[in-house]
Amino acid sequence: MKPFLGIDLTNNKKNEEYNGEEFLVLKTSSEMSQRFEDKQEEAEDTLENSKLSKPLRVIKGICGFLGLLILIGILKALGGEDGFTLRNAYENAAWVFWVGGGLLLCWLILQLASMHKSKTVLQTEESTKTFSDLDKMSEAIFDELGVPENSKEVDVLFFFYKMKKGEIKICEKAFQTAPYLNAVFNVFKDDENLYLANLDGKYAFSLASIKNITSFNKKIRIINWNKDTPYNDPIYKPYKLYEDDNGCIHCKKYHIIEVENNGDIFGIYIPSYELPIFEELIGISAV
Repeated sequence: MKPFLGIDLTNNKKNEEYNGEEFLVLKTSSEMSQRFEDKQEEAEDTLENSKLSKPLRVIKGICGFLGLLILIGILKALGGEDGFTLRNAYENAAWVFWVGGGLLLCWLILQLASMHKSKTVLQTEESTKTFSDLDKMSEAIFDELGVPENSKEVDVLFFFYKMKKGEIKICEKAFQTAPYLNAVFNVFKDDENLYLANLDGKYAFSLASIKNITSFNKKIRIINWNKDTPYNDPIYKPYKLYEDDNGCIHCKKYHIIEVENNGDIFGIYIPSYELPIFEELIGISAV
C-alpha cells in the first residue's frame, strides 16, 4: 500500500515527491498561486514587524529563563530541611534576590513592550487589509477549484517513510518534532468522487474505488493543532487527545481509507477525530 501524500525515502533519502499525484484532477493556476504567495509574504512580514527585534527577544528569553531558575532555587531553599526563612536567605545572599528580581523585571518590561508593539502593528489599517486580502485570495483559489461553501476542513496525515520487508516504517527527519504532519484540506463529494482540496489543487477519489476504512489502535504524535476549536474542547473528549511540551498533539488511534487505483492500493491516513466526517461522506464505517 502507498500512503497518500507520503514521501518514500527507501531508495532516495533526499526524495521530496509526494505519493498520489495521479489523483490530482485540478491544479491551482500559476497566476493565482503567485498572487497568494505574494500576499502570504506580506502577511509574514507584517507578523515579523509586530514582534520585538530579534536581539530583544533573545534578551527577553534569557532574562525569563534565568530569573525563573533563581526563583525556583530560592523556593527550594525555603522548603528544605535546613529551616531557612526568607529573611535568612536574604541576609546570606541578598545579591541573588536583587539579580533574580532584576531579571524578572526586565522580562516583564520586555513582555509588556512586546504585547504593546504587537497590538499597535496588527491593528493598523494596512495590517488589517493585508490579512483581509490573504483571506480573499484563499477564497478565490477555492472558487477556481470548485470547492463548495459547505465543504468541511479536515486534517490528513502525511509522513516520511521507508519500505522494509514489505512494511511501512515511519521516518523522522532531523529537527522534526513529530513523525506525523497534518495537512489541512477541504473535503466534499459528488455522485462519483470524494474530493480533497487545498490551496495547491484538488484531488479526486472515485467512491467506487474506496474499499474500506481500517482502524489502528496505535498512539501517534501529530506535529501541531490546526483547528480554531481547541483540542481539549468537549467535542474532542471522546478521542482523548493531549498536548506535550513541544506543542505536539497525541492521538490514541488513527484510520486508513483504502483506495484502489489501477491495481495499486493507496491509503489516506486520518487522525481519529476526523473519522465521523469521512464515514458520513463515504458511507462506510471503520472496522
